[in-house]
Amino acid sequence: MTRTKPNFLVVGAARSGTTGLVEGLRSHPRVFVTDPKEPHYFALHRLGAHFTAPGDAHTINAVAVTTEDAYLDLYPQQHDYVALGDASVSTMYYHEESLPEILRVNPDMKIVVLLREPVDRAYSSHQYMRARGLEPVEDFLSALALEEERKSAGWHHIWHYTSMGYYADQVEALLTTFPREQVGVWFFDDLNADYEGTVGRILRFLDVPPATGEAAGVPRVNVSGQPRFSLAHRAIGWATGNERVRQFVKDRTSYRFRERIRRSILRSDELPLAVRRQLQPMYADDLARLNKLLEGEGPAWLTGAELPR
Repeated sequence: MTRTKPNFLVVGAARSGTTGLVEGLRSHPRVFVTDPKEPHYFALHRLGAHFTAPGDAHTINAVAVTTEDAYLDLYPQQHDYVALGDASVSTMYYHEESLPEILRVNPDMKIVVLLREPVDRAYSSHQYMRARGLEPVEDFLSALALEEERKSAGWHHIWHYTSMGYYADQVEALLTTFPREQVGVWFFDDLNADYEGTVGRILRFLDVPPATGEAAGVPRVNVSGQPRFSLAHRAIGWATGNERVRQFVKDRTSYRFRERIRRSILRSDELPLAVRRQLQPMYADDLARLNKLLEGEGPAWLTGAELPR
């Protein structure tokens, strides 16, 4: 029997809006996204998932799908979907591992890239891991100082706060491997400014026909921030580390309900301007390369312009 294979992948850096986009794509009846949405197959199919950071044992190591048979089992055999894929942010970051396997599985794969201003992206990642009760270092800059040590110790990509924001090599690898018409690049800014319009444009890129009411009313998801109360912080950390509790809650509540609860107990802390100004120059050369690759199409931060704060 011929097995169903994916024909699109949502890639991009963590905390760049991929979860929100997936919620919109899944609202279309002709789009299928795997569960889990991040099986990490293309990045980890050869290496496996053996990460060592706090929480890795019951998160990425537990959900990663690292054999082809298990990965293809995520897709329905009989269906009327037009677009089928996954949304693993590891795919682009570990592109040396991913791209040859993508070509082998489906050389016609369409790639949806989502990018976010790299300093904001790094800070959001730190705040997200704090909110989950996994990041032990409260101060952002202090956590950044540990990044290379953590990478050497085998902590997975979500902890690579600054490294994930160097996009030029990653995007260049995609554009070198696939024809330009198979690679679509969008930005976190697009989703914030015009969520439904952006989801609609991505659906058209995937050759999915319009559907009435597509992507309507999809809320912000996977929000980051600091817990408002220390008790909430401890409770989140405990629940995150308890697989039975996590599965019990997941089975009995909707994703959107859980996101409403998450938003209600978190506060969003702004990145201090002094920290932003300290970190932005480290990305200047990389963004200049990226801007050239994308022929100047993108938000102000892509050109090196400092956004007003």
